[in-house]
Amino acid sequence: MLTREESDDYCIALQPICDSDYRHVGDELLYRASASDKTAKIGDPLVATARASSLAIYEIGLQKLVGERLLFLNVSREWLERPELLPHPTEQVIIEVLESVSVSDETIKALHAIKIKGYRIALDEAFVRQQPYALLPLADIVKIDVNQPLKLERLALYRRHGCKLLAEKVEDLEHFEQALDEGFTLFQGFFFARPHNVTMARSQRRSNNNIQIRLIRELYRDMVSIDRIGDMVSQDPHLYLMIMKRANSSYYGQKGSANLKRSLQLLGLNELRTLVATIMLAQNGPICRLTMQHALICAYMCKYLAAPFRHIDEDDAFTAGLFSLMDRMLGIEMVRLLEEVSLPGEIEDALVTSGGPLGAILTLAKDYQAFESDARNQTINRQLRECYLKAVEETQALMSSLGSSD
Repeated sequence: MLTREESDDYCIALQPICDSDYRHVGDELLYRASASDKTAKIGDPLVATARASSLAIYEIGLQKLVGERLLFLNVSREWLERPELLPHPTEQVIIEVLESVSVSDETIKALHAIKIKGYRIALDEAFVRQQPYALLPLADIVKIDVNQPLKLERLALYRRHGCKLLAEKVEDLEHFEQALDEGFTLFQGFFFARPHNVTMARSQRRSNNNIQIRLIRELYRDMVSIDRIGDMVSQDPHLYLMIMKRANSSYYGQKGSANLKRSLQLLGLNELRTLVATIMLAQNGPICRLTMQHALICAYMCKYLAAPFRHIDEDDAFTAGLFSLMDRMLGIEMVRLLEEVSLPGEIEDALVTSGGPLGAILTLAKDYQAFESDARNQTINRQLRECYLKAVEETQALMSSLGSSD
């Protein structure tokens, strides 16, 4: 029997954030272990953050959930130390650090890396007070409980560092007007709105690794059978739905067709490989789903890096990048995965030994991703950065098409 922490009955809640003119400009993303819960009941902060982020960004989709408004994502210490889990787009997601997080050298380094990537950061005042002069240069927003006595000298210090002040727990008009007089520009609390749960139709969020490996193996045969792929896809309702959804999107121009075989043919083998791997791995759990974004960026970057070289196949480069993290996401050793899935020798060599031209490209892509997440690195190679940004854009487009209706 599943425990409450392992149950699929979780959902998210949103609490509006308003400006001084009562305009709804953002939402704080909250986790609910059950759709019936009105408050957070969190056993594992990392799992809670992963579930909330995954559900909001990939299952519902930001456009459908909040439109153009900002999304404040609460993160734990463990989450801060996993840069591959950071969601996109950077301009819409605010990374919020709560008072429960302890300040350490690792935490400050992680916040520097997040800032370098272009995210804005909101810090709880209790968190800031642990090391104000180290943390305030990193903060864009400081969240302050207006039920507590306001220290004017602290407010002045926050403003001198260019931080916006967000008043939380605004319960009534008196709280709002007091905060407004003290220079607060953002407001949150029951005076504006209580958190409201956002639920969606229940879907199976777990998958069978054996079925996944069989389907991946079929997709990488020398002679691929659309009929065999169709038979396997038909056994997974969620996968079936996502393939039909992608084929009927405006990108492909097919509207209203329910013919699976035609949809598989329309997508084409390379798109189908990417799509199937993405969806199947995403079903394994929210942390895996978020790590999948990292793998796709690596795959697209390998493809773009291979483009100038005639002797390197772009699709092989993409496959090498995608498979570079697949062992971790499926929970099996790379050796066993390669026994199950027959890949060309040059791809296997790149994955196992980093050998050959493909291995060099894969190493370059992975090293650059690590480079991007290291706040100490300031020198950026323009060509590499262009490849990286194109890869991020392609990944966002694919994940977005799977997360919301077209």
